[in-house]
Amino acid sequence: MRLQLEFQPLQDETILDINYPYKIASLIYRAIERANPSLSLELHKPNRFKFFTFSRLEIPGRKFKIDGKRLIIYSRAKLYFSTLNPEIGVSLVDGLLSKPEIKIGGAEFVVSEIKVMKEKEIGKKEIFSTLSPISVTTVEDNGRKRIVDLYPDSKKFYDNLRQNLVKKYREFYGKEPESCELRIRVRNVKAKRIKIKNTFHRCVEMVFVAEGSRELMEVGYKAGFGERNSMGFGMVKVV
Repeated sequence: MRLQLEFQPLQDETILDINYPYKIASLIYRAIERANPSLSLELHKPNRFKFFTFSRLEIPGRKFKIDGKRLIIYSRAKLYFSTLNPEIGVSLVDGLLSKPEIKIGGAEFVVSEIKVMKEKEIGKKEIFSTLSPISVTTVEDNGRKRIVDLYPDSKKFYDNLRQNLVKKYREFYGKEPESCELRIRVRNVKAKRIKIKNTFHRCVEMVFVAEGSRELMEVGYKAGFGERNSMGFGMVKVV
């Protein structure tokens, strides 16, 4: 299920922290909890995939400016949301409709429009472009374990990206995918650094060609590529 949400600011000049994805994630969880408390409890269980992702905010007409660590918005904003589990999408819509006045951090908006978008039927070869950066990590143990962010210049980036999709498929469907083969070729890439709570995460915006398992690509398209999807990482569109 794929949604387009439109937020209308309640002030002429609306100010957000430039690292706003965590605040949007909190908004999404609150809306789901209002509509479906039992589902909300499931989504809060640790070490489980959430099977949803969302985009960065899109400001039509580029009516915004960045001032240091502040994003100043002068018009409506759009957010794209995608989930492998339709119950999550329905609960989000119900929760937002029951209370359309929302806050992203301290900024006040009203949900002015919700659209259910048509999902692309994924083939065995697709070109994807990120709507929010992809985060991929590995664990290094040199006497002290630490989590290391990976970039596309590392082979492990692609290995871990593919393995993550296999794990998501396995957990959601309760079976193995027919094929675990996935080849990814990056066409262009831009490194990003995004703060979630008190930690900065290195990640990448990119356009890439994916070829191989249609099942794995569909999981990435609907639930997000890479990690931390429910915090606003890894949403893509087909180009």
